[in-house]
Amino acid sequence: MACVLIYSRGTLVRESMAKMLQELRSVKEVYTVADQSELSDKIKESDPDFVIADIYSRNYGTDLLDSLVANYSPERIILHTTKENKHINYYNSVLGICHFVYAEDSVDLIKRGVEKIFAGVNGLIPDNYSGILTNRECEVLRLIALGKTSKEIAEQLCISKNTVDTHRNKMLQKLNIANSASLVQFAYNTGLI
Repeated sequence: MACVLIYSRGTLVRESMAKMLQELRSVKEVYTVADQSELSDKIKESDPDFVIADIYSRNYGTDLLDSLVANYSPERIILHTTKENKHINYYNSVLGICHFVYAEDSVDLIKRGVEKIFAGVNGLIPDNYSGILTNRECEVLRLIALGKTSKEIAEQLCISKNTVDTHRNKMLQKLNIANSASLVQFAYNTGLI
């Protein structure tokens, strides 16, 4: 059973997240803190298994994440943000944070995501990405991740190079990913490779 600390300056986010987590059987205790200056003390006092930090409202100090990572294991940090946050790859690759819950998701989806994180599953990719890509796009993505060029992929799948590039561009748009390197990271994180 997990002990969770929630940091948010937003009362509504903090209280609704606490209420939601208290309903989960996998949660033993929930603590909340609204002031960033109290966060480190509360972590030391309560020794939570996970810290959920609200960065969705943008009402957080810029040093919040650096401070959290310096004083707490990044694998035990969950960020509350949006799917459109362009910095998720930075949080993951530079800071080592790999767990996210998304403001746009339903309560049930957030609960399932949090329970998976508590069970040790990587929370980098939101659940609702499954099923977004077509079978052909998944095939193309696997080959991209294996280092194949568009020309090689086209030859292997008996399609044109332009079709491969179209699939690549559609995947970038669907997944809101900036470049092919991030597509490869997505493929590894979701188990396509």
